[in-house]
Amino acid sequence: MPANVVFGSDKIYVEHLAVAICSLFKCNPNLSFNVYVFNTDIDKDSWSRLSEIAERYGQSLIDMKILDEEIEGLITSETYYTKATYYRLFIPEKLSFDKVLYLDSDIVVNGSIEDLYNTNIDQCYMAAVADAVPSPHKDLGMSEDSKYFNCGVMLVNLRKWREDRIKERVIELTRKKPWAMQFADQCGINSIVNGRVKELHPKYNAQAIFFQVRLKHTRSYLYPVGQLREAVEHPVIIHYSGKEKPWHLGYKHRFRGLYWKYLRETPFNSHSRSELRFVNLMVLCVRKLNKEIKKRMPHRP
Repeated sequence: MPANVVFGSDKIYVEHLAVAICSLFKCNPNLSFNVYVFNTDIDKDSWSRLSEIAERYGQSLIDMKILDEEIEGLITSETYYTKATYYRLFIPEKLSFDKVLYLDSDIVVNGSIEDLYNTNIDQCYMAAVADAVPSPHKDLGMSEDSKYFNCGVMLVNLRKWREDRIKERVIELTRKKPWAMQFADQCGINSIVNGRVKELHPKYNAQAIFFQVRLKHTRSYLYPVGQLREAVEHPVIIHYSGKEKPWHLGYKHRFRGLYWKYLRETPFNSHSRSELRFVNLMVLCVRKLNKEIKKRMPHRP
């Protein structure tokens, strides 16, 4: 049976989606996939380019359109989250099977996901990796002993999501407590499932913060001894989480080059080198200028 995988994306993210899809197929030659791309605006030309990747590896790619009115009123965060973030909420009603692997588009697969996909989640809502960033437990009404999980990689029990109306309850909470949705629908999902999650090894969602700070400062107590170090040294799914991305000038990440390696293997190689865009260059210059100004400012007692 093919593994069912879902991505959520939009046209401005399509080249990064291509990287994720290409890495998934290349690192899993022994698996058959049905990959569903939830989107509102990926055009025919971009879809044709994505399809070239699927055809190269003999895999199936399905275009799943979401209507703008379906997510109207859900974009409550004033951060960098876009409407594509909310597409994953609609998976249970758009797809009829019972289990799916959801992946954000800002990831690179770096190994086999077979064991991940075969994880038994019959008794829980999903399987995921604990989020290394402090979470707003109190605002979300979560139990103190419940972990807050990163939803960029989720093995989802669609049957249980349908039975317990997870999508509807998350949407209701999002509209009721927009101020509490610090990380968009991820906060809503965590609030509703409230820890009823099968915890995955962090190598399946190696978040950017794992590589940016010393391990002891990464809330390492959230993970079993030794797992965080293994995730850093041998990640299966690298998640470029946060505002900064590998296509931004000045981005530092141990596996930044892996993103560019896979981009060169897609039809988007010369499509749009975001790293060289003028706006990114200006942002980098402003940042460096601000640092220099701070260095030269006299210290006040």
